[in-house]
Amino acid sequence: MSEPKIFTRNYVDAESVFTLSHGGTSLYARDRNPATRLVSVGANSDATTVDVEIAFFEGGVAQSRTIDTLALLNHNLKTWTLYRWDGAAYQSVTSQAADAQANRVVSFTSFSANKIKISCSATQSANAEKAVGEIVLCALVLDIGSDLTGYDVRWRERSKEITLGDGSLHKVFMKDASGRLGKYEATVRLDYISKATRDLLKAIKDVGAPFLWQPESVNVPQDIYFVHWASTWTDKYTAAHKGAGYEMTFQIKEV
Repeated sequence: MSEPKIFTRNYVDAESVFTLSHGGTSLYARDRNPATRLVSVGANSDATTVDVEIAFFEGGVAQSRTIDTLALLNHNLKTWTLYRWDGAAYQSVTSQAADAQANRVVSFTSFSANKIKISCSATQSANAEKAVGEIVLCALVLDIGSDLTGYDVRWRERSKEITLGDGSLHKVFMKDASGRLGKYEATVRLDYISKATRDLLKAIKDVGAPFLWQPESVNVPQDIYFVHWASTWTDKYTAAHKGAGYEMTFQIKEV
């Protein structure tokens, strides 16, 4: 079973340039809150094709990104295709003819491109506006391929409690820009990890850059978080017999 996976960051970010054939708010497709959705305008017909083109930039300069994974979260698309730009024309990468999942995560042969296009015609409920809560385009860094033996999740929130004159409690929450109440944090434990996997995890830690973390790629594939490796590096042998592998416990915190 392939469970925890680590990916590059999402290449759909604040510098990406969206071209939308039927309007909508592109921010909602990259704000890390699937509840807020990019929704088409005037395309509530399965005979109308909606195109979402995304060009990758960094520092105002077009960038080629290497991609092997697409996640469409909280979407209602039924018939859709992902295309890559080859420098002269769009080429099909992957598609769904009758998608019935609200959260679709799909892997494919790696490609490099400076822009992509997602085209959709039919929706899961016929003749609805096309909608997607989050578009993630990234590349797999490491498939750990071992179930978590410890997984303690908590949510970091900004809040303030005020005790009123009558003794009642008033609590104020401060949401982030996308409307989310909190940020994901977790303490993770892995047992019987091979030395090869241990070394790959150490390399990720040593880079010091945030990454996309998918803790339950089989059971809850839509849970994808952009995190820092927050704790210091620790590891030890799982058993007295060194060949049994390593035990690792670490903390991750959403950016």
